[in-house]
Amino acid sequence: MRPTRLFRTTALRLSLLYALLFSLLSAAALGFMYWSTGHYIDAQIKTGLESEAHELLRTYDRGGSAAVRRALRHRLANVTHTGRHYLYVPADGKSPIGDLHRWPADVAPDHRVHNRWLAASLLPTRSDDDADYLPVLAVRLPDGDRLLIAQSMNEAEDMRDYVFGTVILTLGVTVVIALLLGILMGRSVLRRIDAVNATAGEIMGGDLSRRLPVGRRGDEFDELALRLNAMLERIEQLLTAMREVTDNVAHDLRSPLNRLRNRLEVTLLEQRSESEYRQAMEQTIADADQLLKTFNALLDIARAEAGVQQEECAELDLVELARDMGELYEAVADEAGLTLNLTLPEAEALTVKADRHLLAQAIGNLLENAITHVPRGGCVSLEVVRRGASVVLAVADDGPGIPVEARERVLGRFVRLDPARNARGNGLGLSLVRAAALFHKAELRLLDNPSDNGSGLRVELVFKAS
Repeated sequence: MRPTRLFRTTALRLSLLYALLFSLLSAAALGFMYWSTGHYIDAQIKTGLESEAHELLRTYDRGGSAAVRRALRHRLANVTHTGRHYLYVPADGKSPIGDLHRWPADVAPDHRVHNRWLAASLLPTRSDDDADYLPVLAVRLPDGDRLLIAQSMNEAEDMRDYVFGTVILTLGVTVVIALLLGILMGRSVLRRIDAVNATAGEIMGGDLSRRLPVGRRGDEFDELALRLNAMLERIEQLLTAMREVTDNVAHDLRSPLNRLRNRLEVTLLEQRSESEYRQAMEQTIADADQLLKTFNALLDIARAEAGVQQEECAELDLVELARDMGELYEAVADEAGLTLNLTLPEAEALTVKADRHLLAQAIGNLLENAITHVPRGGCVSLEVVRRGASVVLAVADDGPGIPVEARERVLGRFVRLDPARNARGNGLGLSLVRAAALFHKAELRLLDNPSDNGSGLRVELVFKAS
């Protein structure tokens, strides 16, 4: 993987951007921590000086200046441990006590903590402090004596330096880790994108069986891969169906076209009577009508699958429509030697939002299929019933039925179970029914219909009641 290509990827740029933002936030957080640490140290020093001055004042109250002198001598013996410097000046200015050489000129005994410049000449020679601003607290005792306390900043500065070094080191490590993680994330995303590109290239090359790799993490890339694989599966099915449709169209249309042409050619070979010409023309028109019927069925299926008739949907009473279709096909069933039974609710209107013309075509196709394939003496039934929150329209028969393994296939266009394709029809009946079900968002079910013959088919269209 070339670095130049890696750095051009959006994934790496986003990763680096997030790494930069994370580093800035980390710097802000660590900077605040450094500032708050320094503020806390200053507060502790101030509190310590005030507590020390308060303690010495209490010592004065208990034992006077002599007690204060003893306390200071004890503290001066341990100054290296406390880091504090003292100067006690009596009111007469004689015999001062402390490790500070003299009273700074700009320090007044106001009982408040101030940062004052203490020259190196004021500090004890054994001290590690250099000339610097030190926090000092000066107080005046009731007898006029003055007390000065200064706090060494060596330990505080060491603590600040340690915290600052820790902050810089932590920030540096954070930035490096963030950059490395950004690069790793960019490489990971780029590898997955390369896998998608490779698969897309193979599919474009004609291998429609290829699918995108799906990992085990279940992240958004895996979810996208699953959706794309489902889409590719559907595309492969559609292309396979298109090839089958092309083959079936060529087979189904070639025969009537050849018949039509041969009839016309034979008719024109010799002089014929008017009745013979009329008969030839009538047969030609019948063949043309069959061709038009096939093309119209294909157009209706395409329009239904595309949903271009949605504006024609309205509230429709399925009971009334089923009754009209039953009356229309009752004579056809009688002529075929069959019984057509209607099972409809008497006083209930079961309404759905549907296109009446398309739904009537679907019911008509189901009834025609049943009447065509059921032997004489058989029975066909048309039923509309409420089932919970759904309305079910069903056409059942006691004919040969459809094998379970072929029920999905017969819903395709130009599909017939007769290998010789000699049966009447164009193989578009159930395909139109499926398109109508999709158009109306109804569920299409092909089920067994137990009968006296032990066989039969029951086709259900399950609508959501309006």
